Formats: sequence, C-alpha cells, structure tokens
Amino acid sequence: MTKAQKLTTKIVELLKRQPGQSVKEIAKQMDVNRTFLSGYLSALEEHGYVKSRKIGPAKVYFNEENVKEVIK
Repeated sequence: MTKAQKLTTKIVELLKRQPGQSVKEIAKQMDVNRTFLSGYLSALEEHGYVKSRKIGPAKVYFNEENVKEVIK
C-alpha cells in the first residue's frame, strides 16, 4: 500500500468514526500540515471519497457513507 493509499484510508476511517470534522480538527488528530490536508481533502472530494459542507466559516468533511444521512 502506498503512502497516499494509507493516508486516504486513515482519513476515511477517521471520518467514519467522527463525521463532520474541520480541516483543523483532522490535521490535529493526524499530525499533518493543515494546508497540505486541505488540498488533499479537496482531491479526495473530487474523487468521491469524502464530501464537504460549509457550516459558518468552517468547511467540514464527511466520509461517503454518512454523507447521505447528514448532507441533504
């Protein structure tokens, strides 16, 4: 498994357990740079792995499985 695949899996699993997290929250839990993570999450969203929703000033992320329940 490549580093990118491991990172993607880790993000998706994290969002399964705790959906609706901001980039700042995810970056802190994963100990990665927020700027890097923001771009990576955008790419994951383009490929259908995660979805985002703007709530106030923050963009929060959900994994694909719990998107239908939360984002309507």
